[in-house]
Amino acid sequence: MIKLALVLLAGYAGYKVAYHSEDGRHYGKVGDRTLRTSLSLLIGALAAGITYVALLRY
Repeated sequence: MIKLALVLLAGYAGYKVAYHSEDGRHYGKVGDRTLRTSLSLLIGALAAGITYVALLRY
């Protein structure tokens, strides 16, 4: 259960860091916001996957 919590936390943290790492501009267009959200979800999924693989040994 702790492993699941760590994986979910890593995914959420990766998403939030990627989503809020902008250069001060605000994405007003729907396409830009969709792209930003999609890329943030991808980075969050990668962070969760890497954490899961790292915890497989334990």
